[in-house]
Amino acid sequence: MVVLIDNEIAKKVLDRRETIDSIETAFRQLGGGNATFLSRTDIVSPTTMGDYFAWGSMVGATINPPRLALRFKSDVIKYVDKGGYFAEEKFNEIPGKFMGVILLFDTRNGELLSIMNDGVIQHERVGATAAVACKYLSNEDSNILGIIGSGGMAQSYAMNISEVREIEEIKVYSPTEKNRKIFAEKMSDELNIEVNTMESPEEVARGSDIVATCTASQTPVFSQEWIEPGMTIIDVRSTEIDNGTIESVDRVFSTTNKNHKAEIIGGGKIDKYQSKRGKRGFVETGYPTLSEIICEKEIGRKGKNESIYYHNRSAGIQFAAVGGLVYERAKEQELGEEIPSEWFQQSIRN
Repeated sequence: MVVLIDNEIAKKVLDRRETIDSIETAFRQLGGGNATFLSRTDIVSPTTMGDYFAWGSMVGATINPPRLALRFKSDVIKYVDKGGYFAEEKFNEIPGKFMGVILLFDTRNGELLSIMNDGVIQHERVGATAAVACKYLSNEDSNILGIIGSGGMAQSYAMNISEVREIEEIKVYSPTEKNRKIFAEKMSDELNIEVNTMESPEEVARGSDIVATCTASQTPVFSQEWIEPGMTIIDVRSTEIDNGTIESVDRVFSTTNKNHKAEIIGGGKIDKYQSKRGKRGFVETGYPTLSEIICEKEIGRKGKNESIYYHNRSAGIQFAAVGGLVYERAKEQELGEEIPSEWFQQSIRN
């Protein structure tokens, strides 16, 4: 039987510590040749409802457990001027609705195990990867976390990083005062720590041990001028970090060195895909990767005063790890709706 799992079930069954461990295990397998993934690939085409349509896909597999996950999403993209920077806004069919799906397979027999919403898993796999990176790259006594952004990804970073470091204070900034106040109240209640709102990204960065940029910005929100000795900087997308930061920090790391690929059709408004996405100073090759650090093929932090930038790049094995965990816990708790496997099988050889 194929199990249908929605975001509410995923949220109910996921344990954050267990999620972080599953991500670390997946990247350890990757470093040992027991996991793999393909580069994220987008198909970009014109649309009448925004700047362009994008269909994105990621796929990854692990040997233990024997799982392969295919995640795909279907978005209409609009670039919105937020007063000094462009943000990427997206929707599926109507504003406020999104489509992201994960197909989970058993690699022993090819069986389709589950069809899942990707919303909760998407946030948690990125936040958990940030936590694993902080475990290996931030100073062990890091206790002040600065976050630029106040949405779901910012919340995931705050909660996951707090699992691996004894965070005593979180500083947050986002352009909308109401949103950063909501974030502060929610995270303070959730984590039982002090959360303070700031009036600028620079205020967030100054004095923070770890700085996380969790925005949809296509232009930098972090400046090289704010780098301090011992600071660990971790992003959601490389456009959030100015080129000077990449050149000025002591060391740079990345989740993966596999490049994001995009196939573009059409013209006219589709040019905004190139012009509004920002100039990315980060080139996704040549840096030590997370799996190399975990497997001790590369050295992580070398000294307390070393400044580090970590690019939190996506990898399909994150969905295999966290999606597989959600499936196992949902089965144990008899959650989700079952539909016949036969619906997805056929007698005609493909």
